[in-house]
Amino acid sequence: MNVIIDSVVRLRQWLLLCLLLACGGSVFAQDTYEQLVRQGVTAMEDDSLQVAEVLLRQALKEQPAAQGNAIIWGYLASIAERTGREHEALEHYNIALGMAPRAVGLLLSRASLYMKLGNEERALVDYNDVLDLHPDHPEALLMRAYVRQRQRLLKDARKDLEHLLRLNPVHEQALLGLALVDDDDRRPQEAMEVINRAIDLYPDHAAGYALRAGMELDRRQYEHAEADYSKAIALEPENVTYRLARARLYTLMKRKKQAREDVREAARLGASAEEVAGAAGIRPK
Repeated sequence: MNVIIDSVVRLRQWLLLCLLLACGGSVFAQDTYEQLVRQGVTAMEDDSLQVAEVLLRQALKEQPAAQGNAIIWGYLASIAERTGREHEALEHYNIALGMAPRAVGLLLSRASLYMKLGNEERALVDYNDVLDLHPDHPEALLMRAYVRQRQRLLKDARKDLEHLLRLNPVHEQALLGLALVDDDDRRPQEAMEVINRAIDLYPDHAAGYALRAGMELDRRQYEHAEADYSKAIALEPENVTYRLARARLYTLMKRKKQAREDVREAARLGASAEEVAGAAGIRPK
């Protein structure tokens, strides 16, 4: 029954799209700018992205100089991103921010897209702009710390994470991030203290155990690492990353049978051939 209902809904969406495209501007003759925007947003909420795009572009044609067009360009950017057109989405975000350069939501969305595209430098500029406007913004603090850590700006990354933890002392991602920064900065004791605190606060969350296992693996504390990877897998049995990590650990421990079992399970869960080979200790030719 659900399949039939879904098919009917998709057929209606397709027919509406055909009507919009075939009739051009005449179908909008009695629609106002505000109505077109509302209809476009509703279509987005219904996941009718092609219909939404047609409606929103028509709204832009109706009033090309309207103050609200920055929001429309933001919607169009979101649609383009959701449909795999990342570079087009970036162009739309640029237009939107040209109209509303202080719009925090647009800055964060463009920064996230830059991160997806691997352009961390440009993302960092947007996160800086958000924090210039709102110094306590949690997402911008967390993401700027992440970028700074990757750039080995560990002192700056620590400042952002400690700032975030002053705002929210139990912020899980900030605690995990600070543990990583401390570990990278050769502060092993501080790193373990922070990660243990995170696990104490969130004993049912797998990420803390997996992160601690990685640190234990680096310290060659293999038995502790095995226990933590196993706990993480028990909490998230479908997580491919944890399976591959434990397989690599078992390979180091010369426990080939258990490594093969984790590798097979990771493959079943969707791990790539390259990931499977790496976990099994096979060097690429």
